Amino acid sequence: MDSPQEAMPWVGLYIALASLICTLAMAADAIQGFWQRKLWFPNRFFTLNATTITLIAIAMKLPVDQTTGTYEGTQIYTKQRSNEYTKVSSLIFLVTMLANLLPSLGSINDKDLLTNIVALGILVITIIVNTVIQTFTQVHLLSLNAIITSIFTLLCPFSIALTVSASRKKIEHRYKESQLLVSCHQEKRFSYKGLKRYVKTYWMMAETHNPQFVIACSTVSSAFGFVCPILVFTTIEMVVNMKQRWYGTSDYKWSLKIIFMVQTVGAVKYWIQSLQQWKHSHVHSRIPGRHCKVVFHYLKNAFLNVCITFHIVVLVICKTTCLVPRTLLIFLSYCWYFIKSYLERFRMVENESSDIEEYATMYVVQNEEDMNLSKRILGNTLYSITQRLDKFEKNGPKSLMKLLEKSAGFNGVIEFDNDQVPLLYQEETRNCWSLVVVTLTTIAMALPNIANSHFKELLSSMRKGFQIVRHIEESINVDGDSIKAIKAARRVWTEIEVYRTWLQIDLQKKARKGKTSKEILKGLGDEAAKIVIQLKSSKKPSIDHSPYKFILASSMYRISQTILLHCNEQEYWPNDEDLFEWISTIIADVLLASFTNLPCVIKMMCHHHAIEKRGDNNQNAAQLLGKSKKILKILKARQLPNIDPDSIAYIDKWHVLLKSQIPDGGHITADASSARIQRGSSSCNESVIVTIL
Repeated sequence: MDSPQEAMPWVGLYIALASLICTLAMAADAIQGFWQRKLWFPNRFFTLNATTITLIAIAMKLPVDQTTGTYEGTQIYTKQRSNEYTKVSSLIFLVTMLANLLPSLGSINDKDLLTNIVALGILVITIIVNTVIQTFTQVHLLSLNAIITSIFTLLCPFSIALTVSASRKKIEHRYKESQLLVSCHQEKRFSYKGLKRYVKTYWMMAETHNPQFVIACSTVSSAFGFVCPILVFTTIEMVVNMKQRWYGTSDYKWSLKIIFMVQTVGAVKYWIQSLQQWKHSHVHSRIPGRHCKVVFHYLKNAFLNVCITFHIVVLVICKTTCLVPRTLLIFLSYCWYFIKSYLERFRMVENESSDIEEYATMYVVQNEEDMNLSKRILGNTLYSITQRLDKFEKNGPKSLMKLLEKSAGFNGVIEFDNDQVPLLYQEETRNCWSLVVVTLTTIAMALPNIANSHFKELLSSMRKGFQIVRHIEESINVDGDSIKAIKAARRVWTEIEVYRTWLQIDLQKKARKGKTSKEILKGLGDEAAKIVIQLKSSKKPSIDHSPYKFILASSMYRISQTILLHCNEQEYWPNDEDLFEWISTIIADVLLASFTNLPCVIKMMCHHHAIEKRGDNNQNAAQLLGKSKKILKILKARQLPNIDPDSIAYIDKWHVLLKSQIPDGGHITADASSARIQRGSSSCNESVIVTIL
């Protein structure tokens, strides 16, 4: 490259790449909106932040480039017109990006919003100034009317930004009012229908109270929705006019066409409340003297009066602009009425229509008194929520249910740990649901003479069960020791699931050497005891996650010794398959005991302090509810122990219960234990009766 002009095509390619990234982000948001049957596009990928502003600045290099478009001579028509068209398409692309960014303003906190909106304002003002300069010089980029329209359109987002803070406070207040109505309806504990209604209600509230949704339904957004299609037609007209005249003598050469095509594809009291609050608020300043303060407040109020006037003008124009699309929508709605019978997907049944009426009057959070959301918007939102709930139901954990069917009570909560096992140290490690089931699974995986298909079934069941247990443990309030146990279980579970090892010990190594189940259990216990003693006696700093190894080894020692004691109490040592089945039954009992927390956890997941995260949390709650449908059915038919609500979340508090409180509990005799351990050899269709003395 002998001159900077030869590098211009690559600069143009850089501009096209930035435009492409913005276009793909907007397209991703649009696809998500369509996929969820929303009439607005939630901002998840294309949001207002430093990265987005930088990309917009790069994409807008052409409109601020004063060197392109001013040429001399008579053979420069193609070059000049191609540059002008591309600059106009860039401005249209900017308006499109600002329209797509509008909803994201509602999900940004006040501090970040101020920083980002100032940065965006500087960029937009720079583009406007450069455009005006080019228009009144040799380029003649836009007409005077187009300049005024462009300035007004580009400044509209700042009108919305000034109202975000007041908007969030108002919709949060109305959300809490609707929340009180929901709390009045108490459902049965393990009622799936009741929980489904609870999740749907909170999900609907979260969707309609979302600040992004409120901004998307605002007058300014509606005006943008009317302006953007007009700009698209304008761009198409430019494409038709240009035809084959791209390859002129422009400095950007071949990259100019790429830029044009990429950017073409991409292409009341509440409203014044924030400004009124600022106008009447007291500003703490260090300005000396009464007269100086008077001047300061006069200037402040004058500036805010200008902003308020600008707001009013924006609203009047936007509301007037919206009359055209609203009139068109009224006409289309009548047409829709006659053809909707042929569109089965969007047809609404009577009970769904009644649900819409109920949600609209009781639980839908509306931002403005005069802005009543249409039944179509509410219907789409409710339909989308119902569809996803039904989808989550269909994806239930079949392998997990097969494991849970082995449970007949909650005896496993007592049987996994025997008080007769001697303590290695006086200080006890804290158990948690995941640690116990992971340790039991480890022992089951180490047993000999078990078909590989049984191992795969157990791992598949545990994979689904462990996910649900994680949701439970993440939602309940736990202390520091319990958190360490939870983290230890998660660390070792990946090792067991992927490599079938426990603390780098091959679980099938001894089985391949012909060791018996008794020798394997004793070996696991001895290895665990060795790790515990070594870690407690070592004074060196931890370099290999020794706190987690200590917790895992302590759990393995106690549970393996408990199983050894249990088997030694039997008249005959159980065969390997029966022992595997017995351990699987204990895992099922412990899992079901932990699942008694599901109703409370699902309801807790519907509540979140941060407005922006409520929608995602409600979706996670709905997904967990769908997985739990059959589990709740099992629990509904089962008698629970007499345990207070604060203790039901902790396995240690279950374990210390008097055995008489466990429905199938009490003192388990050798005969009863033998009956439980022989369940694996019984037919799956036969019911096993266990006598508890």
